Amino acid sequence: MPKYLLIDGNSVGYACHHGTKLSSGGQETQAVFGYLKTMRELRVTYPDHTPIVLWDGRAEWRFTLNPSYKSNRNDDPKKVATKEAYQSQTPFIKDALEALGIRQMRVTTHEADDMAGYMVGTLMQKPDTEIVLISGDGDWIQLVRPGVTWRDMRDDAKIVTSANLFDKTGYKTPLAYLEGKCLQGDGSDVISGVGGIGEKGAPEFLAEFGSVRNFWKLCEEGTLVPKKKAHISLYEGDGRKLFGRNLKLMQLIKVAKPDPANVEVRKGELNRERFQQICEELGFASILKQLDVFINRFEAK
Repeated sequence: MPKYLLIDGNSVGYACHHGTKLSSGGQETQAVFGYLKTMRELRVTYPDHTPIVLWDGRAEWRFTLNPSYKSNRNDDPKKVATKEAYQSQTPFIKDALEALGIRQMRVTTHEADDMAGYMVGTLMQKPDTEIVLISGDGDWIQLVRPGVTWRDMRDDAKIVTSANLFDKTGYKTPLAYLEGKCLQGDGSDVISGVGGIGEKGAPEFLAEFGSVRNFWKLCEEGTLVPKKKAHISLYEGDGRKLFGRNLKLMQLIKVAKPDPANVEVRKGELNRERFQQICEELGFASILKQLDVFINRFEAK
């Protein structure tokens, strides 16, 4: 039975970076240290799963479709400083993961989200496959289905499966979850919603109509005459255009195969000496004291 961990590289990295600050020779190191501890925890919890870390490329088409996309990332000096401090650690993270034998992938034209969507669609074609999605990004929840689980390592309660999807999100299906996100928009990525249907209204709307497509169908048939301003806009105004745009921006369920020329893979090979060297360079004394115990979880896959 094939089993995989698809890990959102930067989501995990930023979460670790916001832990207790550590440094070595003026270099912040908490993101690296936290990442290594998290990877070992994952190997302990999911010993039969093959981990694959997915790193972000730049999906230029999203910026073309929505020029304000992620435009808030450089509007605050504190955010910029945090980003720079974290990015200074990513080469160490990638080198350490490689030395632990962890496969890493980056597609220059895709975000990690896109690759998670593509890989879920591809890997789940084989019967009895199991995938655990490791990310703090709720967009990945749209990929949940039988055999696919989403987990946020920052909170043990944040585990979403096909069985508890409604209880955890308020949406009955992954598609409804995606459409709810498209209706609401996403402030963190500067994606505006359709207007008038917010975080509370989106699940209520989809509970009533089943899907946006069904809402449109009822309107076109004359079975439903929208009266609310937001509903009128969603049927025949700017709201409809915004929903269509957001669906293109946010959907991960059907992702085309990336051009192999844009795919970068670090296969990873367990290298005890190299891993020890990195830990010594960054002053990770607690790992070095139990180096063999730490590494042994990465030897058996």
